[in-house]
Amino acid sequence: MKQAVGLACGLVVLLAATTRADLAGDVEAILKDKLLAKATVGIEIVRMGKADSDSKPVYERESHAPLMPASNLKLTTTSAALDKFGPDFKFHTALLQHNDDLVLVGDGDPSFGDAEYLKRVGWKPTTVYENWAAQLKKLGVKSVHDVIVDDGVFDDVYLQPHWPIGQIDHSYMAEVGGLNFDANCVTFVIQPTAPGKQVDYILVPNTKYLTVDNTCITGKNEVQLGRKPGTNEVIMRGEAPASGASSLLETIHDPPMYGVTVLSETIAASGIPVSGQVKRDRGISTRHPSGEWKVIGVHETPLAVALARANKDSVNLYAESLCKRLGHEVSHESGSWENGTAAVGAFLKKAGIPDSEFHLDDGSGLSRQDHIAPHALIRVLTYDFFSPNHDAFLNSLSVSGSDGTLEDRFRGSDLRHRVIGKSGFIEGVSCLSGFVKARDNQWYAFSIMMNGVPYKSNSLAKALQEKIIHALDSRVSERS
Repeated sequence: MKQAVGLACGLVVLLAATTRADLAGDVEAILKDKLLAKATVGIEIVRMGKADSDSKPVYERESHAPLMPASNLKLTTTSAALDKFGPDFKFHTALLQHNDDLVLVGDGDPSFGDAEYLKRVGWKPTTVYENWAAQLKKLGVKSVHDVIVDDGVFDDVYLQPHWPIGQIDHSYMAEVGGLNFDANCVTFVIQPTAPGKQVDYILVPNTKYLTVDNTCITGKNEVQLGRKPGTNEVIMRGEAPASGASSLLETIHDPPMYGVTVLSETIAASGIPVSGQVKRDRGISTRHPSGEWKVIGVHETPLAVALARANKDSVNLYAESLCKRLGHEVSHESGSWENGTAAVGAFLKKAGIPDSEFHLDDGSGLSRQDHIAPHALIRVLTYDFFSPNHDAFLNSLSVSGSDGTLEDRFRGSDLRHRVIGKSGFIEGVSCLSGFVKARDNQWYAFSIMMNGVPYKSNSLAKALQEKIIHALDSRVSERS
């Protein structure tokens, strides 16, 4: 009997070793593609055991070398936030009344007024503000003096200094504030007129926070929006299609002042005049005795919303807000990129990752100064997989062929719905990290990082990443 057991154990070891060898051959053949001739590729794939200590690597290539992760870095930021705050955490954005003034107190909530998120529940960006205005009327408020924003939860560095300055108009480059509103963008709904004539437009939300120099005419589909750095002066030029209305997003400068301006405009539009100023006063809500404040309303957002928007939808603002909110929580000072990345770094060390395997510059991976090793990302994934936050974290990831940034990945194959994770892309960088439930009914964690990919070749790089996961799935099924 002992001899039979020994033979069985030996057979398991032999099969595992053969699987690793076969998989390595498959992966190396895929990586010989000419697309990667000048690229640096780091990969680690781990078979998950019953516990973290039972998990075993099945393939490694340059896995301890830090590489630019692009949006795969969001895995570290969201994991750190979940580990620190717990799944029951909620952001709280409050409207307080002090004498004749209103004070809007931010908590760094990235979802506050986010049209893309709120439309899922049938709300507009201004719905919370409209509800608060109605509450003021119920309380008998006839007029308001100053409308103030307290955004002291974060610092006043709204634009990360290492982001590409030439891309400030793109929504993925939205500034980050202690009070965010509508993803810190304005929607331009452009309406054609007669051919060759200046177009009309409306702003959503309807605000005077921006100034617009409009020289755009009705003609072809070549509308150009541009905002002068550090201002809210927008130039709209080019030609708009005559076939119908079109929509474009434009980022804004100074999110807290944007949010409080729209609040003031909404209150005034409800019939409550605002006689004073719209202004900022960082820390005002903590300088007066609690008895002097009346709570008009509090808007709460569960952490799960922020995790999913950061991971499934890859919205940079959400990851950066989580990063800064972590910094505030740990340092008890205004959240910043410095104390936020330090807090995420502390989490990585807690997960067993050495300093040599990461350098953090922001929370989303948009900065090209971010570097992290595939092994470090695997450690983050396995940490979450075996933690009490397992469900909360995995539910935040995109599901292949179903939702988020993996909605169009692995379609037409039996890996659809069996891969969950995070894609990542900036110029020259293409990454994919996450989990696959393979045909042997075992979970595998993987991180595939490609740096130095030729310009405009991300779709080809993604196809190679998918081939690697297909190879894994095929090899383990042969041995199961």
